Amino acid sequence: MLTRRFALALSAAATTLLTLSACGDDGQTADDRKPTRAASSAPAESKQPSAAASSAKPATPAELMPAYRIAYGMSSSPMCSHVAWDDPGCGEDLTAAGELAGAMAESVKRDFPDGQYTDVEDSAGQVVKAVNTVRKLGCYDMGSTPPKTDSAKLRELCPSMSTIASLAWLNFETAVSDW
Repeated sequence: MLTRRFALALSAAATTLLTLSACGDDGQTADDRKPTRAASSAPAESKQPSAAASSAKPATPAELMPAYRIAYGMSSSPMCSHVAWDDPGCGEDLTAAGELAGAMAESVKRDFPDGQYTDVEDSAGQVVKAVNTVRKLGCYDMGSTPPKTDSAKLRELCPSMSTIASLAWLNFETAVSDW
């Protein structure tokens, strides 16, 4: 009984957080804001920031995150649940989040083979998986081919799936900041 109450409280808190974070500093909803990142066609490998120049100790995920945010154009968390299911700006934000998380996972795996940051690596993998699911559905103009699912269904499904991707991103940010 207590676990169910906790889960409901957590769900309500997450919904409130997502609703509040969808507002800009001046109270605008995500629908009214202009995208904060520019699209980039550079491959992910060229975007990876380098760790400190040949230091004996590699930078931690928390130390690297600011550089990765700049390299991938991530100034805030991707929140797409309040935009149209075919909004390309949201697709760009989700793509950047997936690429950043994937690059961070590769960096952690390479620089810390002893498994010190497995929670960061695992949470990054969840972001990548969630973003890839949104892409496979054809939401937010992310797919290379038109979506096969009916647009009426996508209007309902895409915001839900992007919320899952956003929650995965928030979990990833938390895992990184814990270090």
